[in-house]
Amino acid sequence: MSAHMAPTAKRIMEQVLAVRPGERLVVVTDFERPKSITDLLTTTAALYGLQVVVVTMPAREMGGEEPPPAVAAAMREADCVIVQTSHSLTHTNAERDALRAGARVCNIREVDEEMMTRGGMTADYDEVDRITRRGVALLGAAKTARITTPEGTDLRLNLAGRPAFGLSGFAREPGQFSGLPDGEAAVAPVEGTTEGRLINPYLIEKIGQVTEPFRMQVRAGRIVNVEGGAQAQQLSEILNRKDAGARNFAAEFALGTNPACRLIPKSREIKKKLGQAHAALGDNLSLGGTVDSAIHLDIILLRPTVVVDDEVAIDDGDPVFARES
Repeated sequence: MSAHMAPTAKRIMEQVLAVRPGERLVVVTDFERPKSITDLLTTTAALYGLQVVVVTMPAREMGGEEPPPAVAAAMREADCVIVQTSHSLTHTNAERDALRAGARVCNIREVDEEMMTRGGMTADYDEVDRITRRGVALLGAAKTARITTPEGTDLRLNLAGRPAFGLSGFAREPGQFSGLPDGEAAVAPVEGTTEGRLINPYLIEKIGQVTEPFRMQVRAGRIVNVEGGAQAQQLSEILNRKDAGARNFAAEFALGTNPACRLIPKSREIKKKLGQAHAALGDNLSLGGTVDSAIHLDIILLRPTVVVDDEVAIDDGDPVFARES
């Protein structure tokens, strides 16, 4: 399998991070990730003349939880970081500090051997970048957005004055972060303004693919009620034991921009799929927001209709915004 994964490892070094001989690379992983991928990354890094260190930690419970201080220290000292963990570190102070110190970060959390060889990892990233730039221009100029789905989701977001961010597989300059599979245009809606309901999404990070009735009510940018089956109860329990910032919604709103990503129940891939959208709860500091929380969970919506100001960006899963004008 290593031979089949090798092109992706090379893509990470050359295309995503644009590494240079002598640079310090830190690979952050945990005990639940495939060692075959870790070994391939370190072997490939040596071929590029990098000084590579692997830092292994116990898996975090969910995205947004801080790694141990020793891991954060290693990340701060790196020229480039590959995050090969089970849950995202993007919305942690550890990664934000590393980026401020000039590191370039490639996030491949949740990626397994199969994902290294198929789907979104193998996309034409020049095309992903083109689509992402269109999404960023759209969201960055927007004042409002409305998201509806056939299942009954209806959310209204205030985007006025908020910058949009593009993730299209490149982290070549100090302070940039991206990863594989990649492809999204994202924005942090204004805190305290989101209104509406979210019903029967496709997937919730940490909880998995939603297979039972699920309904979440949002008022003034806060999750006020979650009801349904056992999965709804699981999210309620997470929110009840976390800090107050966990109920911030939407911490993020993003459009998927990768045509090669597949409809599979792995948030790392499905949330990047062209034609879907996702929103998140919790921390939004990494997207220019003001809420600091120990949690950031994405909620993926299939077949959304997204209206940005008065323009239809996605029509029942059809990515209108991505078309050449």
